[in-house]
Amino acid sequence: MAYDAVIIGAGPAGSTTARLLAENGATVLLLDRHSFPRDKPCGGGVTLRAAAVAGIDLSPVIEHTIYGMRFSLRLGESFDRRFPQPLTYMTQRSHLDALLAQRAAEAGAAFHDDEAVRSVDLPSGQAESLTPGGVGQRRCQAESLTRGGVVVRTDKASYTAPILIGADGANGLVARATGLRPQFEEAVALEGNLAFSHGIPDDWKEYVGLDLGGLAGGYGWAFPKNEHLNLGVGAWKYAGFTLRPKLAQLSRRYGFDPDALTNLRGHHLPVRTSGTPIARGPVALVGDAAGLVDPFSGEGIHMAFASGRLAAESALAYLAGETASMASYQHAVDAQLQPELNAARKLQELFNFAPPPYLAVMRRSEKFWLFFCHLVRGERTYLDFLNAIGPLRRAVDIFASIAERRRLSRVGAGERLMATARNL
Repeated sequence: MAYDAVIIGAGPAGSTTARLLAENGATVLLLDRHSFPRDKPCGGGVTLRAAAVAGIDLSPVIEHTIYGMRFSLRLGESFDRRFPQPLTYMTQRSHLDALLAQRAAEAGAAFHDDEAVRSVDLPSGQAESLTPGGVGQRRCQAESLTRGGVVVRTDKASYTAPILIGADGANGLVARATGLRPQFEEAVALEGNLAFSHGIPDDWKEYVGLDLGGLAGGYGWAFPKNEHLNLGVGAWKYAGFTLRPKLAQLSRRYGFDPDALTNLRGHHLPVRTSGTPIARGPVALVGDAAGLVDPFSGEGIHMAFASGRLAAESALAYLAGETASMASYQHAVDAQLQPELNAARKLQELFNFAPPPYLAVMRRSEKFWLFFCHLVRGERTYLDFLNAIGPLRRAVDIFASIAERRRLSRVGAGERLMATARNL
């Protein structure tokens, strides 16, 4: 069967791309290997900033609206800050992703869940077919691909299309099959759910908990859902071995029994290295597959929606013959999204260099708190913050660079420790 575009992966990025293409008259196939609704490891928080670019009404899957944050430093004393307007919507990914895929289908996309992709063939023999096992893997030697059809084979059928969108997460099949290998710095997270038979405690219904400073490059969280709290911890990959004890400590800090946590799951958070390839010829990677995760917050839904929009725009131009490849998508990401991610990276390095003073400012400075709220709501950006501090921006650059060098030295030490442990 032939389509204008085949999209592999029906998360926020893939479903957004599919919906926008279908709304503009393209024939679209949206594939996912899981049967929907399916759950996915994720806190499920959709900031106002992310909701603003979603393009659809998310109210059917919003379980709580967050107005405040409960901060603590290294599991110490906590303090609450509140904003008069919504900051974040709490969803469950099983419900959110099902809604997004449904909206894509309603727009005209063919949605096939429970259909795993087995191989991808690129046109003109420029890259050999790859299976998920990666046997015979070879990097694509050409800088661009012809406009011939991509062939996608699943366990049920074969499909052709001039455009292939990879929305299948970090290390997904599309990236491997096409030679697109974005370079990532990886963070990891571990989360679990704490059930409440009569609803969550009242003091959590409009607040999220954030414990800062106790994890290498990450934080602990508590996110309220209708009948459970989602508790989790995240850190750079080299500190992944600390996550299980840190999650237990976080649970006890909030007054909960860590043994009561269910559905414990870990997942990767890929952070793209600026400039690495996410498009070639008729192929583009979106969302987590492209590593478009906010390095400061670890949040990926906003960039999933945003990259899906840019991919759809580039795909429509490609189908109309206005461009020779999907390279315009990468140019758009590098121009419109990556500068914000680069700014977030600097601020993340700086914050994790010495968290206490920043948390003290968050507690005492109304101006800083309000700026943070406007950032979460999408009314300000990380770049706005760097521009607002004027001459201090140079100091941010210097200290962020120092913090990054210190972190990378720890990464090296952590990797050597892990290698030694594996050899014992």
